[in-house]
Amino acid sequence: MDKIARSLIDFSAKVLYIVMTKHVSHDRAFQAALREYRKAARYVPLKVLYRVSHDIVSDYYLLRYAEQKIYGSRGSARRMAKLWLLLRGLESEHLVQHIESVERLRRRLVKSLPRRIENVEELVEGIEDTVKRLSVVYSFPRWFVEVFLEVLGRNETEKLLAALNEEKWWIRVNTLKADVDSVAERLLDKGVVVRRDPDLPYMLEVVDFNEPLHHLEEMWRGEIVFQDKASALVVEALHPEPGDTILDLAAAPGIKDALIMQLTENRARIIAVDVSWERLKRTKRLLRLYGVDTSRVEIIHADSRSLELRTKPDKIILDAPCTSSGAMGKDPAIKMHLEDLAWIRRFPALQREMLKKALTYKSSYIVYAVCSLLPFEGEEHISSMLGELEPLDPEIPGSPGYKPYNFRERVRRLLPHIHGTQGFFIAGLRPA
Repeated sequence: MDKIARSLIDFSAKVLYIVMTKHVSHDRAFQAALREYRKAARYVPLKVLYRVSHDIVSDYYLLRYAEQKIYGSRGSARRMAKLWLLLRGLESEHLVQHIESVERLRRRLVKSLPRRIENVEELVEGIEDTVKRLSVVYSFPRWFVEVFLEVLGRNETEKLLAALNEEKWWIRVNTLKADVDSVAERLLDKGVVVRRDPDLPYMLEVVDFNEPLHHLEEMWRGEIVFQDKASALVVEALHPEPGDTILDLAAAPGIKDALIMQLTENRARIIAVDVSWERLKRTKRLLRLYGVDTSRVEIIHADSRSLELRTKPDKIILDAPCTSSGAMGKDPAIKMHLEDLAWIRRFPALQREMLKKALTYKSSYIVYAVCSLLPFEGEEHISSMLGELEPLDPEIPGSPGYKPYNFRERVRRLLPHIHGTQGFFIAGLRPA
């Protein structure tokens, strides 16, 4: 095996292993693997190592099925990395420069297989069960596919799963520090092609880019923020106005609070609460970077579920902790975390507690949101608490909630295959 193929396999296998055993994001696993296998970058560019390891993590369930079908048993992360190069290597745009190394590895691997399968089409041939086929082809846990077949149907589910496998970038121009047109022109000069969003004038959809986006100096100066359009719509649903006192019950790292101040030209007041002191320290740094008047932001380190306030806020925003199932294009490791049912079950209970606490402040308006596509993190909460709250049309772009719910027209779903955003659930509420 040549050094290029070995580097790809060893490095990607390490990333996959870290995600499997440490329950971390792909980015964190990549950085950890890089500390141990820095020499891999001598033979393969970092960008290629990142993209290939990203795609291998994303194809985790596909590779598990391939292992079972070819070998009849589960194996190591290294074997899964080899199988990915066998099944996907020739079609990967990231490996065009290394196609000869990949082809040589594939030829050797095919000879050693106990059962000869050379591509995904051969792998899935004969799978008649719809759930299993979609689970393998798009690489998602079976239960996840079943949920969406029930609420969306076969055709739309397939479109959703395909879109969840695509990475999408949005840029928010921070108008506290920069002009949208000027930023768009400078980005184009740097090879970042953007399209102005028709709904939110400060949002830019990234169409194409040559260099890593996180190298842009505009980011380091606080002129742009990498924020998904759906995340910005959570703040838009709040309709913040100058003079509002807004309570943020899950504030860190402060991206949404910075947008509140951007939309009100630094004339709102924010009570920013979070349970993590480390994340709140980052919030302070980011708010200063983004030109926020921090004298108008009160930061509180507390568990929102037990928070007591002397002041009644005008509005409340609760972008609750969740499975982040709507963000799998950015972090494919979330797919693997969805296999941990105990981890998943803790979120609905936490969300319910936080939402119930929000209702106790008797504010006139609450926005509840999650970066999740799963109904038990969104519509189910509203349905079970209709005696305590009333959903209000948040008056933002998006689709209605899922069909089984009679209030679906008064909440919003942002769906990757329809809106080109992350998956979000957004509801405007008032206490009943």
